[in-house]
Amino acid sequence: MRRLEGRSALVSGGAQGLGRAISRRLAAEGATVSIADLNAERAEETVAQIEADGGRAAFIPTNVAKDEMVVEAVAQAVAFGDGLGILVNTAQFFAMPKALELVSIRDWELSEATGPRASFRFMQVAFPHLRDSGHGSVINFTSGSAINGIAFTAPYSAAKGAILALSRVAATEWAPHHIRVNAMCPFALTDVQASMIGTEWDNYTRTAAMTPMGRGADPDAEIAPVAAFLASDDAAFVTGTVMHADGGLSELSSVDYGPSPGVFDA
Repeated sequence: MRRLEGRSALVSGGAQGLGRAISRRLAAEGATVSIADLNAERAEETVAQIEADGGRAAFIPTNVAKDEMVVEAVAQAVAFGDGLGILVNTAQFFAMPKALELVSIRDWELSEATGPRASFRFMQVAFPHLRDSGHGSVINFTSGSAINGIAFTAPYSAAKGAILALSRVAATEWAPHHIRVNAMCPFALTDVQASMIGTEWDNYTRTAAMTPMGRGADPDAEIAPVAAFLASDDAAFVTGTVMHADGGLSELSSVDYGPSPGVFDA
């Protein structure tokens, strides 16, 4: 499918994980993709993958917590893509889990700076270009932890909750400008989560056990296509929504009670 032919996209945090998967999918569907990230090695790998598949992409070195770099990233993306119609904000610092009373100010500030503040500034700076494109689409990333109050994730959950609120306000304000704003709430098995399976930091295995589908999504096959849909005209009447690509984790519950005697027993 080439639903995004001739369009320009900017993906913050697009060098790896969900950002990489989304960058590759947007490019595969015809978009010119600019990747704003700090990790030069991973970003250049992603650009090379996109180019090898026949797409067009560029790496823009960016610390999303620094306002002047956000402004420059948008300017470079507009120049590279001859405009900007798609903005995807995936960047987010994740503090290691700890009790609320032990959270450091640094963890809190980094979570806010790389998450809601960065998303806000990318959106604000990109606004005139999204408006002028005539088909503006913003995709932000929230989390089930913001919805369900997952223990020991205060900085991350607060950041994701703020991003959700920001997305809904922007969707209301920007609808007259033909800019749609949606949020995705994913649960996926990324490289980082895979590397922690079996360690004391393994939240993935516990979370997967609570998910009705019993696993996390594949970023390339099951998350990136949802983002491409939201970016495309197929979602022309979709705005202000939260797209739960999480196997039912946020909206359903799955608890293994083991063998339970009941009316169906012989």
